[in-house]
Amino acid sequence: MKHECDIVLLSYESPDLLKKCVESVLENTLVPSRLIIVDNNSTSPEVREYLDNVSGKWDVEIEKVFSPENAGFAGGINKGLRLSTAPYVCILNNDCEVYSGWLREMINVASIDSSIGLVNPQSNTFGCNDPLLVKDKSGKFVELGHAIGFACLIKREVLETIGLFDEAYEGVCYEDTDFACRAMKKGFISVMACGAYVYHREQASRSRLPGKKEIYKKNKYLFESRWGRLLRMLFVEQDSEDERILKDYKNLKNVARKRIIVDMWVEKKDRGQIIKSLEKKGITEHADVGIKSFPKSIRKREIITKVLTKKKKYDAVITRDPLLYGILRVVSALRGTQTFFLKEDKYLVSGRGEVIDIRDISVITERSRKKK
Repeated sequence: MKHECDIVLLSYESPDLLKKCVESVLENTLVPSRLIIVDNNSTSPEVREYLDNVSGKWDVEIEKVFSPENAGFAGGINKGLRLSTAPYVCILNNDCEVYSGWLREMINVASIDSSIGLVNPQSNTFGCNDPLLVKDKSGKFVELGHAIGFACLIKREVLETIGLFDEAYEGVCYEDTDFACRAMKKGFISVMACGAYVYHREQASRSRLPGKKEIYKKNKYLFESRWGRLLRMLFVEQDSEDERILKDYKNLKNVARKRIIVDMWVEKKDRGQIIKSLEKKGITEHADVGIKSFPKSIRKREIITKVLTKKKKYDAVITRDPLLYGILRVVSALRGTQTFFLKEDKYLVSGRGEVIDIRDISVITERSRKKK
């Protein structure tokens, strides 16, 4: 059988979780596939007994790999990826359960655009706790800042371009984010397929990991030394014209691709209306550009208060309002927040007189990420 997709399932202990995961794959996968189960040196005899006896069915063949050591997430997944030959590869945690049509929908979404390199399904991980909510959403997707490794479809072209997961990351954390960032650097975006669903028992696979706090700290340091810390930006939109709002949103999508979480506050317009306008214009929503509607009556001091008191502070604030810009330029300095005046819809003017194209914000990111 010619496989359309190889599913690399990383197994470690937790025989009950493993069984539920494998059975859900066998029952709900209609794509001609090979399930490559990599066991990361489990000590549980139940895991070995189950794997010795499980076999494929329908369109899913099973291949088993028993690692002589626990190679961590990256190392374990890489053992399976090296065996993969299919056009698509889907990495899957053993603490997941997949639902009907999950893989076909993810592949369909991946094929929509050549720039799509990594695809996550909708999930409780993204705040969706009802699988029925994905009904009638076939073909729809939302761009992500980065894909998450719990269930992630990868195009063969991505692996051929950037290689495997980096095994410098120990245990399990940040290796998937690093992989997605490397893919983005080569022009491959990450998306979520709105019509596919996978349930993820979050943290179940790492809850027993020895020294997990130390591993997390070390991996975070490694990741941020390469990619910088995650930044946050506030964009105050005080224009009600659809065309301008949509143009600003497209620019902010590009900003979000630089590892920046953007809060877009739009005066008067309802968020739902904006999303519908984006769909009509064929503009894909980005999960890291959050839209919040605020009434015209809101006072400038409320915006200023938000900038000054936000727990995770903004690294930059952008506005077209000259008065708001002038005030924020003074008060935001108290928190080390950069303030910019938006000119001619795409040029950011700083207090230092710098003029920056909003589509190329390297000056903002480099300056902000140097701050501790």
